[in-house]
Amino acid sequence: MSNTTGHFSPEPEQWGELVRLIGNSLLTAIGLVANTFTFVVMKTPRLRYKSYSHYLIALAVFDSLVLVDQEIVAVDGFLLSSRLSGIFKHFSHDACKIFMFADAVCNLMSTWLIVAMAIERLCVVYMPFKRNMWCQQRGAIIIIISLCCVFSSTQIFRFFTTERIGDACESHEDFRPIHIALHIYMYQFALHFVGPVFLVLVSNIGVLIKIFKVERAIQNDESSSTRLTGSVHRRGKTTKMLVAISMTYIVTTLPLVIVTIFIHIMIKRFSFEFAPTLIRLVPWIHVLQIIANFNYCSNFFIYIMSGKKFRKELRRIFHHENGSSFVIGSSRTRDEIIMMSY
Repeated sequence: MSNTTGHFSPEPEQWGELVRLIGNSLLTAIGLVANTFTFVVMKTPRLRYKSYSHYLIALAVFDSLVLVDQEIVAVDGFLLSSRLSGIFKHFSHDACKIFMFADAVCNLMSTWLIVAMAIERLCVVYMPFKRNMWCQQRGAIIIIISLCCVFSSTQIFRFFTTERIGDACESHEDFRPIHIALHIYMYQFALHFVGPVFLVLVSNIGVLIKIFKVERAIQNDESSSTRLTGSVHRRGKTTKMLVAISMTYIVTTLPLVIVTIFIHIMIKRFSFEFAPTLIRLVPWIHVLQIIANFNYCSNFFIYIMSGKKFRKELRRIFHHENGSSFVIGSSRTRDEIIMMSY
């Protein structure tokens, strides 16, 4: 946001832009390194046969792209607040269209990959006998490609409504009403905020309830074998890791969602009377955006803390170790399959 109002001091916006630049630069540097390691580890032979590894690989790619996009926006905002020439001033109209389209699609993909993992895990824990159907590599790849196609189609309008106006990539005046409606109600609220948060929250609550029931059943069943208990523990750690990724998304995103909805309601009700308050809120919105961006670089550290296989593969990469994967076949009872499925 540029300093276009003469009645208010620009200092809050300037410190907000500085904080956003420093915070985003730090998160981008950490995130690019962490996501690169995630990509390499998940592509190893021992892990890439898992369906969730494909989701996590795609998530690492789109998270990195989002961080780069956010860094470009942060640098541009800081330059403009310092009364210097912004980055987008040097963009052509077509470059602006491509950038805005790619930014929106990458954000949606990063969000809905988490939704896909949460729903897959919910289906697995409640339909354990169909686990092999839900957790297929081919199925994960099809879902990822389908999501990319669907969300690309929802953001095509940006090629028609966006262009470079002065120092910014904005909607053309003739298309502004429809652009604002599609951006706020379809993109921000339905696809990027409310819809994913609701689905992830519901899925995680369902998974956590199932985990609690299964662990209680194991504790009450004195006849549970050591093999069963160990298998449940290993699968439970995988499920908890995926739940932790989803919950991190909710915790980091929810404050920005609430503030965004609040601002939209206040603007609709009070219009220009809300302008002074909005200007004072801008730096804090930048702070919340930094918190939300933490989601794009945190997954690697969640894998480190909760994934034993991930840590092993990471050590092998650093020590250049080789090894072969193996699978142990076994016959399982119906109760074992149900307990091990989560």
